[in-house]
Order: sequence, then structure tokens, then C-alpha cells
Amino acid sequence: MTAAPLRSLVVLPEPPLVEGSASGRLALAMARGLAGHGIDVRILAARPHYALAGTPPTDVAVEVVDVSPEPPGWRSRLRRLRRPVGEIARSAFAERVREAARDVDVLHLEEVQTAWCSEGVSIPSVLRLHYLVRWDRDLGPPWHRSFRHALEFELAERAAIRRHSHFIAASPRIAAELRRRNPAADVTFVPFCLDPAQYARASPSGPPVAGLIGTAAWPPTANAISRLLEDVWPAVRRLVPEATLRLAGRGTSAFAARAGVEVLGEVPSAVDFLRGLSLLLYPVERGSGVKVKVLESLSLGVPIVTTPAGAEGIEGGEGIVVERDSEGLARAAAALLRDESERRRRGAAGRARFEQLYAPRPATEPLADLYRRLAERGDG
Repeated sequence: MTAAPLRSLVVLPEPPLVEGSASGRLALAMARGLAGHGIDVRILAARPHYALAGTPPTDVAVEVVDVSPEPPGWRSRLRRLRRPVGEIARSAFAERVREAARDVDVLHLEEVQTAWCSEGVSIPSVLRLHYLVRWDRDLGPPWHRSFRHALEFELAERAAIRRHSHFIAASPRIAAELRRRNPAADVTFVPFCLDPAQYARASPSGPPVAGLIGTAAWPPTANAISRLLEDVWPAVRRLVPEATLRLAGRGTSAFAARAGVEVLGEVPSAVDFLRGLSLLLYPVERGSGVKVKVLESLSLGVPIVTTPAGAEGIEGGEGIVVERDSEGLARAAAALLRDESERRRRGAAGRARFEQLYAPRPATEPLADLYRRLAERGDG
């Protein structure tokens, strides 16, 4: 008699869309990789009022539950103090999580917004934090709205690390910090993955075009764009006058175009944007966790020039050139922009490394092992 497959419920703060948030693309690839290991994966996704419109792909079992915004007032503020970043856990969505958890073996929570959803669930649970908020941003002046937002996420993160016993980390740096903050926790390193079927190989040939895409409202991205425009790109242009820089992403229209720079603003497809580049040039100085734009570029065969923060958690081999200072970043980018054959060679090496480490099947092997271990032990 064949044993029933292990069943996992993955809880997401937003629906997973092919052209939605980066976390959604990661979740879809993860579900496909786990299915290859014989895991029966079901995704339950909240859809708050700010989520992007769209329908998840049909090859993955996804249930989406609408979450209405909380009414303003002192009661809402009090609830936020008790459970910071707990909006979806204070809605009917939390009850749906508890119902669905009765039919599975492991509860998998993605991102701090879902961390409170384990309350009232008796099966083993594991939480993945994609980044650590204070590593990415300062609190800022207390009279700014951004201060309250960052503080609430910081408090939610602290509560999640204190309350949970099992964590997934996509980078060794995040894993080490989780162990430091909660020495009794079980922390498993599980790389992010993407589905190669969604990332047909690019050819980084033709006119020399560097680029960067990201949400400009996120401080690490805004700082990277400013550094790129003020320090790195002028040095690149002095070395390669014919080169073009393209900027894309929500909020990037606020940055003024200048000689050799095209500002595209929000684009329909991040993947199509990256596929049109000769290289990704990402001079990020601060930020935690794996940068999905770097992993996506690696998967497409687009070479990357970035900093240690930009390459965090990604073993890109020759597909990634890492430099710390602006002068080194500019020299590395210029060298690749001048040499089409070297771009192709590094792009091919990056794609090969991606298929080896970050395709769904190899990347999810440690996660499948973790699920089995938790289900066998019955740890809550």
C-alpha cells in the first residue's frame, strides 16, 4: 500500500502572480519544486486591498481570500499594538488558515505579515522572513508616517522571532542572525528558486545597455539608484560613451533622465525588461536577504555587476562580478559593456549556476527534508 504524500499549506500575504510581486514568483517555483519531491502543496493567499490584480496560474493549487482594510480608530490602533503587522491574522483569513491546516501536515508561513496566522494551529509550523527590516532602513524622524510603518514592522519581526521555533532563511547571513536572536530556534537554509520555464535565456549582445529595476520607495533601491546616477554611471560613460542606462520600476519616474539614461518608470514585465539588458548594474550599499532581481538576471543569462549586499545568498560564480566601491563597479561594468563575447560567456556561466542551484527541484530539496522532519517529530 502506497503511503499518502506529505501535505503542506503555504500561507502568503498576497496572491502569487507570474508578473506580480517577486515573492509570488518565488512561491510558485517553490511549490513546483516541492511537488517534484512528492510533497502535496496547497497555497492559501490573502488578497489585501493594495495587492496587484491578477489570477494565479492553474498548475498550482492556490486559494485566494479577500482581506478588507481595517476601519480607522482607536480600536484598530490598539489591535496593531497588540499584534503589529497582523491585519490579515485579524480577518476571516486567519480562520480560513485554521480550517485548511486541519487537512495538512505542515504549516509554512511566508513573510512577517503571515507570522500571526499560526495562532490556534496545532500542526508544526515554519516561518520564512525574506529580510530584516532594520538592516534595510532606519526608523527616521518619529513624526513621519514612515517611522510608524518601520517601527510596526520591527516590532512584528521581533515578536515573530521570539514566538516561532522553526525558520527558513534564504541566505546564510539571515540564518546567522535568526540563530543569534533566538538561539533555541531550528533555522534551515533554503535557497530561493525560480522556474526556468518563465526565464528563457537572453542574449546579452547588441548595443551596450546596462539597467536596474526596482521599487524606488524602498530605501535600499532608492539609494542604489542615486549612487548609480551620481557616482557609478558617469564613470561608466567616461569609459564607454556609447553605453545606455535604463531605469525601471514603480517610482523611478521621479528620477530625472540625463545624458545616456532612459527612465522608463513602471513596466509591464520585469522579466522582459531584464532580458533586454546587456548587464544588470546594481550598486546597492545596504539591504538584507536575497535580491530577486539578481537571481532573475542570473536565470536569464544576463551578467551582473553588484556589491556584496546585492549578491547576498546567491552563488553566481562567473555570472556575478562583485565590487565594493563605485570606481570598481564602474570599471567592471565598462569592461563588460565593451566586450560582447565576455558578456555572453559570463551570462552562460550564470545560467548554468542557476540551473544547478536555484531551479525548483535542487533548491527545494532541503525544504522537503525539513517538512518530513517536522511531520515525523510533530513539533509545533
